[in-house]
Amino acid sequence: MKTNSRLKAGLVLTTMLASIPGVAFAQETAAAEGDAAAGEIVVTAQRRSESIQKVPLSLTAVTGAELRDRGISDLAGVAAAAPSLQIGSDASFSVRGVGTLAFAGTIDSSVALAVDEVNMGRPALGTPLLMDLQRVEVLNGPQGLLFGKNASAGLLNVVTARPELGVFGGSTELEFSSRDTPGSNRSAPGIIAKQVLNIPVSANSALRLNVLYGYQESPVTNIGTVAAGNRFDSNRRNFQIKGKYLAEFSDSFSLYVIGDYNRATGAGSFFDATWRQFGTGSAARPVYAQVGGVAGPDNFLYAGDGAMYRDINTGGAQATLKYVTGSGLEISNLFAWRFYDVEQSLDIDRLQTNLVNVNYTKARYDQYSNELRVALPSGNRLGGQVGLYYFQSKLNQEGEIFGNQGLPSFVLPSFPFCVGATAVPGAFPPTCSVRNDYFIGRDAKYTMDTKSYAAFGQLTYEIVDGLQVIGGARFTHDKIDVDLFHGKRNYFISLSGPNGRYLQTSSNDNFSWKLGAQYQATPTIMFYAFHGRGYKGPGFNDTAIRNSSGVGFIPTIRPEISNTTEVGVKSSFFDRKLTFNISAFNTDFDDYQVQSLDTALQTFVVQNAAKVQARGIEVNVSARPFAGLTINGGFNILDTKFKSFPGAQCYLGQAVASCAVNNTFDATGLRLPISPKFTSTVQATYELPVSGTTVPYIQGNWYHRSSVNYILNGAPGGAFGAVDTFGFSLGVKVGDKMQFSLFCKNCTNEHIPQSIGIDPGDLAGRPAALSYTQVFGLDAVRSVGGTLTIRY
Repeated sequence: MKTNSRLKAGLVLTTMLASIPGVAFAQETAAAEGDAAAGEIVVTAQRRSESIQKVPLSLTAVTGAELRDRGISDLAGVAAAAPSLQIGSDASFSVRGVGTLAFAGTIDSSVALAVDEVNMGRPALGTPLLMDLQRVEVLNGPQGLLFGKNASAGLLNVVTARPELGVFGGSTELEFSSRDTPGSNRSAPGIIAKQVLNIPVSANSALRLNVLYGYQESPVTNIGTVAAGNRFDSNRRNFQIKGKYLAEFSDSFSLYVIGDYNRATGAGSFFDATWRQFGTGSAARPVYAQVGGVAGPDNFLYAGDGAMYRDINTGGAQATLKYVTGSGLEISNLFAWRFYDVEQSLDIDRLQTNLVNVNYTKARYDQYSNELRVALPSGNRLGGQVGLYYFQSKLNQEGEIFGNQGLPSFVLPSFPFCVGATAVPGAFPPTCSVRNDYFIGRDAKYTMDTKSYAAFGQLTYEIVDGLQVIGGARFTHDKIDVDLFHGKRNYFISLSGPNGRYLQTSSNDNFSWKLGAQYQATPTIMFYAFHGRGYKGPGFNDTAIRNSSGVGFIPTIRPEISNTTEVGVKSSFFDRKLTFNISAFNTDFDDYQVQSLDTALQTFVVQNAAKVQARGIEVNVSARPFAGLTINGGFNILDTKFKSFPGAQCYLGQAVASCAVNNTFDATGLRLPISPKFTSTVQATYELPVSGTTVPYIQGNWYHRSSVNYILNGAPGGAFGAVDTFGFSLGVKVGDKMQFSLFCKNCTNEHIPQSIGIDPGDLAGRPAALSYTQVFGLDAVRSVGGTLTIRY
């Protein structure tokens, strides 16, 4: 079915359902969690607790119980339960087909992440495993008004459980699993252990402690020999600890403090890329074959001889003070500090030779934010909130990429492999005036400072009973500075621009806004519509120093602007036993920030694409047809494309005239990467009707995604066909004290890569070859296991 036909079909279906006599939608008017109707999910998508059926925007909420039943332990796994969400490389996400999908530390993400109301300035802050969750909300479309900065395409809102006053208790959760490892005789074991303890401190305060340990082996097997002195660590380990303290000093004044520390090691499923396809004339093919490797879509064999490891520490602290006046006015202040430090290295060539053996990064990131909010009393015709927001961050990062292109290291200081290949005049044998450290490479060290100030507000006014208008605005001032030193080493071939120190500053003012309306047509049907503008601030491209009139400079990445129109209906039928929500949207992006491979520099660069359009339909359904059976699901119909992108990088052999001239082409009309036309997911849980407190249950889930291309320029090897994955669990619940289950994820063992990319090494070969590599995540293979949860 063509996209336009799907859009029309979805709209017709909406009209038909809305016209059924006597059919009702569940619309809650209360703002507190306790006022939500049975079977409805309470969310904080608008920074206040309310039924998901009341929120006038498209979102998917996945509860902690659903995540546990499906065996989802990290944010990457949430994509299997939220049709609008797709996972990219290096902890990046896209929503509605749009995301930065880049691994540059000098730009923000188009899809923001908030954890317990704090906006995380970099995707690396979302790497810890999920624990003690209430839910994860996937908010579609721009969300910059109420969740801090940088949400031009969407937002993941992670909400953890709060301390419970007057309750001493906790839970212990154990998960054991075993993953398939195609191409080897071993299996990849895994264990995740979680401990929660809730401790009353006084009559009006409580402490909640979380501890997690995880060990998971990659499904990819290393068949190579790691060179002596190189560290190789592919097994992923997580240690996490979190403390939450809540004090309610009175009915009107409270303090909520959170502190956490997380350490994750192991590069498996991040850096252990395998060869997917060798191009004609590939120099890598025979080297890979020497250790028994054969490229292919089911290839899970890695063969690098260089170092591969990833150590990342994240954490921070936050405090929220909240005061409610006698008239119901709520004043709150949230201060937060977050950090990460990372040290990692990977072997880029993935071969038993030193072509480019080192891609090393070391970084430290700190962010500080403060948000002062004033929320108007609920129950009046005028409602909403206003506030002030401040954000400051500093990123210190150094990195280098280098290798010897297979040459022995002892010949590199000699002619003709000197820097500039210039011999000392009159010398025999020829000697070099300047020695080089490596044949090929680049290095950089920089400090980037970011400051952002914002004033925001979103108000609603009920014109008549059931009809309210919505208006929101946010003024933001961003200022970024970078101090970069490039080229501390000498290379025969440099992968970047001229060596030196570079200082660059950029600032920008932005006015974002939202106008809409929400109409309670009957006590059970709600319609909404809005138009809004999203924003993501400027950044830098630190990987491609340019030269203009003899002066080097760091390219500035312009801000990304999105304009979204959305209409929707939220409803439930048959005494809330069936809930049906549908929305249609159109979003236009200007100066969309993308990352692509510069084949001349042999490195990835960030640039602005001119225009992008995303449009589609989203449907979420939940049903409880009879006692014991719950069904949740949804689907997306999506059309995303570049409306204008004249500077896209060509792939080798691309049959476009401009590719032969300047290696770029106009990508207008090309679909965005990892942007499926159709995505759907469904989960069903059935509790058997038995007497007593011991209740057996069965849970099954199905995820479908249509074909995608993982590569921005549409290179043919980046195409991947439609996928279907199935999972299930069998278990038993003993009251609310114990739960045991056996599970299977990706039961049919579909080998779905997390990313596919063009290999830069073969592109630089003589002859050049168009070869592809792939990275498989932990869920790319079948895994089976069991879970045990004990509550007390």
